[in-house]
Amino acid sequence: MNNAAQKGSAVLRILTLALAAVIVILIVFYGSLPESYDYRPGSVAQTDIYAPRTFIDSYETEQQAIIARNSVTAIFIRSEELSTQNVDRVVAFFDLAQQERSLMVVTSPGSPAPISADTAAEQLSVNLSQTFGASVPAEDLVVFMTMSDSSFSYVRDKAISIAELIMVDDINESALESAIDLQIDTFKETNPSYSAYADSLQIVFKQILQPNSVFDEKATNDQAENAYLAVISDPITVEKGARIVSSGDVITEHQYQSLIDLELIRDSAFNIVILLRDICYVAVISLCAFVYFRVMHKNDYFGQRIFYMLLLTFLIPLGISLYASSFGFNFCAVLFFTAICASYLGTFDSIVFSIVNLLLSWPVFSFDIDLLFINIVGIIVCASIAGRKDKVSSSATIILFPSLGCLLAALAFGFLNNYSQDQYISAVSFALVSSTAALIASIGVTPIYELITNNASPIKLISLSQPGQHLLKRLFLEASGTYQHSLMVSNLADAAAEAVGADSLLCKVAAYYHDIGKLENPQYFTENQHGGVNPHDNLPIMESIAIITAHPEIGVKIARKEHLPQAIINIIDEHHGTTYPGYFYFKACEEAKAKGLEQPDVNNFRYHGHIPSSRESAIIMMADTCEAAVRSTKQTDPEGAEALIRKLIRDKIEQDQLINSGLSFDDIEKIIISFKQVYSGVFHERIKYPDENKNS
Repeated sequence: MNNAAQKGSAVLRILTLALAAVIVILIVFYGSLPESYDYRPGSVAQTDIYAPRTFIDSYETEQQAIIARNSVTAIFIRSEELSTQNVDRVVAFFDLAQQERSLMVVTSPGSPAPISADTAAEQLSVNLSQTFGASVPAEDLVVFMTMSDSSFSYVRDKAISIAELIMVDDINESALESAIDLQIDTFKETNPSYSAYADSLQIVFKQILQPNSVFDEKATNDQAENAYLAVISDPITVEKGARIVSSGDVITEHQYQSLIDLELIRDSAFNIVILLRDICYVAVISLCAFVYFRVMHKNDYFGQRIFYMLLLTFLIPLGISLYASSFGFNFCAVLFFTAICASYLGTFDSIVFSIVNLLLSWPVFSFDIDLLFINIVGIIVCASIAGRKDKVSSSATIILFPSLGCLLAALAFGFLNNYSQDQYISAVSFALVSSTAALIASIGVTPIYELITNNASPIKLISLSQPGQHLLKRLFLEASGTYQHSLMVSNLADAAAEAVGADSLLCKVAAYYHDIGKLENPQYFTENQHGGVNPHDNLPIMESIAIITAHPEIGVKIARKEHLPQAIINIIDEHHGTTYPGYFYFKACEEAKAKGLEQPDVNNFRYHGHIPSSRESAIIMMADTCEAAVRSTKQTDPEGAEALIRKLIRDKIEQDQLINSGLSFDDIEKIIISFKQVYSGVFHERIKYPDENKNS
């Protein structure tokens, strides 16, 4: 393909991919767009509505968050100021008591007559009421009037200490009384001789002491906000399949908000948002696929037919997903693409592109996890079987094992998630039926694809390798030497392909057909000559060259007529590259020298094909050359064969025959070793059987 045609093809492919991207976006958009309802609060539901996916119940979450915020208990903290004031109130009480006690004694002549203890107690009660608003009966204060001065002083000091101890802690209204009781009880135990004063002191404390705890508005508000945010950060979710609205329900604010959260309310604004989300989703996955393709297949060029066929096959499961999502979640339509892709691109590429296909269809199935798990298992099993290049699996194997893998995956996922019996039956049946149907469909369309693409699929190759094939029978009957030569080339190419990881099946089968061009004039090729008769002895050299170098072109014509895969046609065309038959060229040089003529132009002796464009084509070129040389030199020593092989391959490298093959020097070394191993098996010594008639 020339550069202009290749550029035109590339542009067409880019436009096709752009169109395919639009189709994928539309499929994802319409597939993931949930059924919408024209409801408002107060509307009457006409049908049951179930959650198509697990979602956050924003309405209930908000309600619970508000309840949590309002349920926070007010936060109080100890006030140092109030604590000091309480101690001061105790000090003030004893100051008032001391004042009344002083009126009970005569301090100097002419002073007022002393008052009684009862009168002093009554006056102290009045002063307490006026000063602190405390209501302490006079009879409970008499004891403070009648105790001795030393006892009064001791009780005063102890009362202040008790007040200070009580005020050390954060004391609210409910805790104040118990704190006083505790300290007074302790006082009684440690001062039993003063226990008679303790009860009155207890009554006074309960009247004059106040809580030292004050409301902390900031801390309370912060606590309430934290409680609110805790609920918001751990929202209430509703599982997929839960009934949101029952038929006949009057839509409540809660139900309406749930429908909005699920994007089930008919509103064009939501559709635009969903479309933008889907575009971003498809773009990210497509970018990953593009990067993978550019890295892994930078120098590969797929034929137009294969490209469009694979693209169409890629879109089919996505289109099916639009309808399959309404039947069941465990739908394995992607295996249709996996089986076909594996036969053309191999196992690894098939797994990657199938997972891309699965991820693109995932939104249509509401991002169902069991769908993802079951399909990935099926993809890996299917690609591993259908993508084998060394052996063609039967149709039954391709259908049976991936289907069984999907079945077991459905069972395992159901077991881990504790499915009910109905859920088990649904999951297993959808997985088994859909995977089997997809694989049967892929097997059914494979012959059609092979006819359209003319591709060397494993099934096609294994069919062409059968000895009963028309061309192989012709080779065996009309050119038996070429047939035997092709078998040996096939063995060499197969071993070499295995060594470097190339397509061994393609190499093996292409080797059978690489020399079918010799069918036109088989007797002009050494391996088919018998009795020492060589037709070239009676032909001019250039006429011999024309016959010899024409066999790749003739082989291409025969291959096309017989509808052989394009990969085999390319190998037939390239297996001699642009080399030249050395025997006839050197013979022409000798004749020219003998006649005193100029040396002939080597370009007139070259084959008219193309240099190998793939590893497989290069392998067959080397296998063909080495087999012919080893056979013609009658080499039977493995070491000698290795030296000859190295020389022949070095000649190919020096003639630039392998520059487009994609083979590295490490690959070349592996190929040489594999050729040597094959010949070691051919050249091994056999047991010499005794002659039974020798002594008879």
